[in-house]
Formats: sequence, C-alpha cells, structure tokens
Amino acid sequence: MTTFFHILWFKNLMFWKISLKQDFGTVIRNIGSFIVFGSFAVGAFYFSNFVTAYLLENVRIGLFLFHRFVGMLLFVFFITINLGNMVVSFSTLYRSPEVHFLLSSPVSYLDIFTIKFLDNFFYSSGTLFMVGFAVLLGYGVYFNHPWHFYLLMMFGVLVPFMFLAGCIAVVVLLLFMKLAAKINFRILIASIVLFYVSQVYIYFKVTSPINLVQEVMKYYPYVDLYFGSLDPAGAKILPNFWVSEILYFYVQKNFGAVTGYTALLVLSTAGVFVFSLAIANASFYSTWITSLSLKSLTVKRFQFKSSFFTFEKKSLLSPQTEVILKKEFWQFIREPSQWVHFIVMMALLVIFLSSVSTLNIKLESPELKAVVYLVVFIFNIFLINSIALRFGFPMISLEGSAYWSVRSAPISPERMYWVKFLVLVLFLGLLSLLIAFLSNIPYLFVRRVAAEESGILAYITPHIAVKQLAYFSIIITPVVAVTLASLNFGLGSVYSNFVEKNPIRIASSQGATMTFLLSVVYLVILLAAYYFPTLMMFNAEVKNLPVDWTALRIVFLVITLSSLCIAGITHILGVRSLRRDY
Repeated sequence: MTTFFHILWFKNLMFWKISLKQDFGTVIRNIGSFIVFGSFAVGAFYFSNFVTAYLLENVRIGLFLFHRFVGMLLFVFFITINLGNMVVSFSTLYRSPEVHFLLSSPVSYLDIFTIKFLDNFFYSSGTLFMVGFAVLLGYGVYFNHPWHFYLLMMFGVLVPFMFLAGCIAVVVLLLFMKLAAKINFRILIASIVLFYVSQVYIYFKVTSPINLVQEVMKYYPYVDLYFGSLDPAGAKILPNFWVSEILYFYVQKNFGAVTGYTALLVLSTAGVFVFSLAIANASFYSTWITSLSLKSLTVKRFQFKSSFFTFEKKSLLSPQTEVILKKEFWQFIREPSQWVHFIVMMALLVIFLSSVSTLNIKLESPELKAVVYLVVFIFNIFLINSIALRFGFPMISLEGSAYWSVRSAPISPERMYWVKFLVLVLFLGLLSLLIAFLSNIPYLFVRRVAAEESGILAYITPHIAVKQLAYFSIIITPVVAVTLASLNFGLGSVYSNFVEKNPIRIASSQGATMTFLLSVVYLVILLAAYYFPTLMMFNAEVKNLPVDWTALRIVFLVITLSSLCIAGITHILGVRSLRRDY
C-alpha cells in the first residue's frame, strides 16, 4: 500500500504544480466558475425549500407520499450514477494509457484498480456532493432539523449511497469483462442493456406512482400516516427505499428506525466494496488481457469491413461537409463507450415514453394534476439535456491532438463548428418532438377508462384547455431542445480539452459541470414560467372555468425569445473560441 499512497501523492503534487502555472485568463475563468457554482448552490437551496413547502402545504400530498417520490427520484439518481461509473470505469480501467504504464511498474493489480476506481468516483462526484448538500439544506431548513441531521445525511447516507452505486457498477463491469472472453461481445452488450432496462421498467411498474397517489388520497386528509402496507416487498431491499425511510422517520423523530436503516446502508456499502476488491484482486488483470483482444477485434472490424457511409462513396453534399459528417459518424462508432452508453440511454428513454404515453391519471386536484404534468414535462427536457451534455459537449474536444490538421486543412473552423452542431441539433430536435408528442398523448386523445366499482367502460375527452396546453408543450419542447443543444455544444467549444481522450471524462469536467448547472438554472426558470399557465389550464378543466389564453401565449413568447437569445450568445462564444491559439 506504500506505493499506492506514493502515486496518490505524486498525482496531487502534479495537480498543484499545474494549477500554480495558470494564466490570468484561467484564473478569471475559475472565479467565474466559483460564482456560478455558488449561485447554483444558493438556488438549489431555495428551490428545494420551495418545492418541499409547496407539495406539503399547497398540494398537501402528505409526508408519506412526499418521501416516496423522493425515493423514486433517488432510484433514478442511483441508476444514473451506476451506469455512469460503469462506462467511465471501462474507459479508465481498460483503455487508459496510465493503466498500461502502471501495469508495467512494481505495483499490485489491486492497488491499480483501487486507485483508478477511487479516481473515477471522486472525479465525477464532487459536484453531486455540492448539489446534494444544497438540496438537503433546503429540505432540512423546512423541517427545522438540527445541525447533526446534515452530518448524518451527507456522510452517513448520501456518500455511502453514491459509493454503493459506484461499487455495484465496477462489480458488474468485472463480471461483464470476465464473460466477454466466453460470450459474443454483441450478445453480452445486449444482455447488459436489457438487464438495466428491465430493472427500470419493473421498478416503476411495481411501484406505480400514480396508483400510489390514488390509494393514499383515499384517506385524505390523514395523508401523514405511514402507509407501509402499500410498498411492494421487492422495493424494500433497494437502497433508495432505505434513504427515503431514513428521511421519513427522521421527520417523525423515530430515531431507532433511522439508526437501523443507516446502519443497513453503511454495512451494505462496506460489504459490496470489500466484495468488489476481492473480485478485482482475482480477475482484474485477466479481464484487462481480455480487453486487449476485444480492442483488436474492434479495430479490425472497422478498418477492413466495407460499409455504407464510407469515405470512398460520394454523396450530394459538398466535399467539406461530407468529410466532416463521415468523420463524425466513424469517430462515434469506433469508440464503444460512445455507442454503448447511447444504446442504454435510448433504451431507458423508450421505457419512460411507453409509460407516460399510457398514463391514466384519476386526480381531482388541479394543483396535483399540474404538478404531475410539469414533472413529466421537465423530466422530458432533462433527458434531452442529459443527451446534449453527454454527447454534444465533448464533440469539439474529441478532435484531440489531431486538431492541428483540421486547422491546417482547407476548411474554415466555422464550417466544422456548424456541421457538427447540425448533427446534434437535428437529432435532438427530432427526438424532442417525439418525446413531447408521446408524453402528451393522454392530454390529446379520447381515453377509455373502466370504472372501479362497476367495471363499465367510459370515454373521456380531454378538455380544450388541457389539449391546447399539450399543443403548446409540443411546440415549445423543440425550442428548448435547440437551446440546450446550443448551450452544451457552444460551451463545449469554449471549454474544449484536446488532451483528454475519454468523452465521458470530458462530459464530467469542470467546464461540463458549469454547463450543466447553467442548464439546470435555465430549466428551473422555464419551470417557474410554465407553472402559472399550466395551473390555469387544469383549473379550467376541473372547475369548468372560462379559458384565458393570454397568459399561455405571453409565457410561450417569453420562453421562445429568451431561449433564442441564449442560443445566439453561446454560439458567438463557441465560434470565437475556435480562433484561439492551440
């Protein structure tokens, strides 16, 4: 372990040496980053405090439902961390030149694995800790929790929760690479994707948030009671359920239950970490050898196999545009971490859309209907932003050290910039239209509903106000998607890094984190602006009030104009950054 600490010390020393040599522009940029991070933390605090107060005081969903919704969000959070760590760990453990160097040095395989695993986890988790603390602070201030609540939640709950997700990710990765030597690589990839997709589908099918709301609301106004009998047995073994129980029982001052669930989470995390180290000690080197054969097979496949969209085949596009498009296509295909992550994200998106397109919401409260609608709407936008950040932000940086050849070629940097952006914005624009349409199906078409007691089928026609709201949402979603694509792509050019080869690490860098925070601020403002007309439309539906379209049209116009301004500013910054001296 002495060598292990020497390596960590050497990496930290190099980091500080590089940091001390930063120029004035970099210092200014870091100050700006600090301001953005601090502003976001303050905003996250107030937003968390406001949402908690609104749901409990205005919508009155009750403590049990509120914490179950928190648990569902934590499930999505857990899966996101798990998948992200798996893809990043594949690149850093099996494709990193640093690992190749360390394997030739007198360092044990277990130390190398531990160094790279911890490096991945802390590299990508710093911002999440900050955001998590800000959200917890807003939540805790609402309930007037004491200071030790925050220590418990940050270091006894949130850190073990995130670390558990990372440990499970590397365990699955090691088993996956062990099987890769015996099973066809494509079949293995498909199995992993199918496994995660089925887990998400089964979870939301079993927990069914809409059914849970309907069951709890039968006991209104006694919604603060504990309805543990409504929880499926399978959900109780999941870490997100333990965290939601810790939060709920802390509010109820049942500290025995809080201690029990916290101990269960911490011990489970420690056990899985030890288990991952045991598997790594036995199989890391052999799986690394397997990864070399997989890499050679991949290179041979794409180097010698004739396929469509090759550079030899001509198209109707201009030569400069054609070569950039083909380069982007093959640059994406040749990197497994790119298309594997893309397939997983698309599969999860399909499950989400198949669920929301068949929603049958039987709620009487216009406030609760508005909240459900806005949650689906903003989650759609968040998915689009996640794809833009993951694949759009690194596009300029992926030119790598060969960017000098692009600058010296007979092609303007502006053309390269716009062709790359066109690829991103066309995909996200079409995807956003599809997402918006499918998620608004329950509000656009006649629904067939069976009565609970008699079982007689009834046909429900959407109210004109809700239908118009759905049309506005379908129109405004692509506008927001173009804005987010511009924000991520333009700032990806401003914060370009031609040294880092891993696209996932580029999408987790400081510049990417700043871009993500700015995107979230934009989404919060969008949500705040869209809330009032949404509530008006559902009030008109439930209470049969006359519809006033003025507010909806004004909000639509404001969102569109401000979004176009944001897109324009980021593109100006992005194009100007290409003229820097690299």
